[in-house]
Amino acid sequence: MTILQYLNYNEINNKNRNSISHYAAVAICILPNDKIVYIKRQDTMPTHKGQIAFPGGKAQAEDKDIVDTAVRETKEELLLPSSYLEPIGILSGFDTREFEFPVYPVVCKLESVNLLDFNNTEVQKVYSVDITYLNDLSNWVYRGWYDSDWIVKIEEDILWGATARMTLKLFQLRLD
Repeated sequence: MTILQYLNYNEINNKNRNSISHYAAVAICILPNDKIVYIKRQDTMPTHKGQIAFPGGKAQAEDKDIVDTAVRETKEELLLPSSYLEPIGILSGFDTREFEFPVYPVVCKLESVNLLDFNNTEVQKVYSVDITYLNDLSNWVYRGWYDSDWIVKIEEDILWGATARMTLKLFQLRLD
């Protein structure tokens, strides 16, 4: 089954988000081999230190919209030309504990690239995780700290929080 068969297109929209003044955007990058790209943030970053995340960040003045923010940040973190990214939709915004504004996931197709090259000022490591692993409920554990507190192990690290919620929303997993 391909990644596109997992997507719930009813949740993905292409609305213009220019009217939102404060937001962040991340890119859920899907590789041709049906893997999703995650980064491990550097411990020196001001927020989400050492956490597994999607590439992305806060909107800047030069960003036209949510997609522009996600593409700019992904290019910056993964050292990619923008032509390698094909945005295909935007999920609804998510709240995080560290930001007082929504974070919008932009679903993108990403050409196969060398994921060993990245901006090591912001990124410690890049993971490409098979969607069949992420979609297997037996790999997820409920910690019980709050309603949506599901985690999944990625190599030696744990995917949790907003990035885990975005991943689950993407696949529309029912974990109750």
